[in-house]
Amino acid sequence: MDLVSFIADSAADAVAQIRARLGPDAVVVTVRPLPVQGLGRLWRRARFEVLARRPEPGSVPTPVEAALDITSDSPAAPFGLESAFNIPRAGIPTRHGTSSVFDAAPGELRVPPGIEPTTPGGIPATWQVGAVLERAGLLPVTVQRVINQLEARGGPPKQRLIGEELAMTRAALSELWRKPAPFVDGARRVHVLVGAAGVGKTTSLCKWLTQVVLVEGRSASVWRLDGATANTAESLSVYCEILGLPIERAWNSLPEASAAEVQFIDLPGVEWRNLASIRQLGEQVRQYRATHVHLVVNAGYETSLLLNQVRAFSEFPIDDVIVTHLDEETRWGKLWNLVVGTNCSIRYLSAGQNVPGEFFNASAETILSRQFSS
Repeated sequence: MDLVSFIADSAADAVAQIRARLGPDAVVVTVRPLPVQGLGRLWRRARFEVLARRPEPGSVPTPVEAALDITSDSPAAPFGLESAFNIPRAGIPTRHGTSSVFDAAPGELRVPPGIEPTTPGGIPATWQVGAVLERAGLLPVTVQRVINQLEARGGPPKQRLIGEELAMTRAALSELWRKPAPFVDGARRVHVLVGAAGVGKTTSLCKWLTQVVLVEGRSASVWRLDGATANTAESLSVYCEILGLPIERAWNSLPEASAAEVQFIDLPGVEWRNLASIRQLGEQVRQYRATHVHLVVNAGYETSLLLNQVRAFSEFPIDDVIVTHLDEETRWGKLWNLVVGTNCSIRYLSAGQNVPGEFFNASAETILSRQFSS
């Protein structure tokens, strides 16, 4: 892999340089700010270095706003040229476009509306809350979206106390929250949980079963099926036996169920970086005639990895996201990167490995309470 270094003053400048030398399909590997030395820091705009390369044959495109998290010490995962700077393929950053990069047609990435281009990590100094949000786990591009929302609600930035800005920020974030579609009472409910290996799909399913059977008083059926690899989740079979639920290991066809019954399908994790594996999983899920497909992600992962996984699984329809391992992540604010930076909504939050354990409905207030807890 031959990396080429580019020094740029802005996103548009970097894109122009990279396109001229490597072509429009170049892949950005890392972006890092270059400090301004001496007294020049008082008036000079910070520049940044971009490492890019030509795309590898058969590589899977990966996202998006996570690339702008240049404050992280971890190397960024490779991402496409347009998604690296959150711009459409044929232009520079603009206020026009779809509500998220995942709204666009295949192969086309667009900037979410209201996001203006910024220098790397550049949050307007007049908003004190910008630094607070970044420390809470929000990427610079997500913080910019929040600040745009603040200015749309309250006009240009003013000299305010930080407490007032925080109150305004909570309201702005609540407005940006995307609620998942409600389950329809009396309708057939079939749920399939998908995701990478080790993210906690089976544990989440067991916790969900507890709520369905013991709290809601509904009946349930479970299928523990193989995919490209064997499903070795014996714990699911044990837990179904404890609850007295039927669990099947082979698929024939989905039987008719009463309106009170909830049906779950558990599948092994897939290699999300492999496009062929993702598409094979999509074909398998479609044959189950599932009414709800839930993507499970691990909150302990770096934000860039979370966004990469959402992008990979957007190959087939995902209804919403279940976030696990929240007991291992103190920066709950990073979940706003999923809310603002993707076209998915978060349905459930899960913490801990114990069953039933913590498993509850996601909401803006739940995340904000933890994010801004004293």
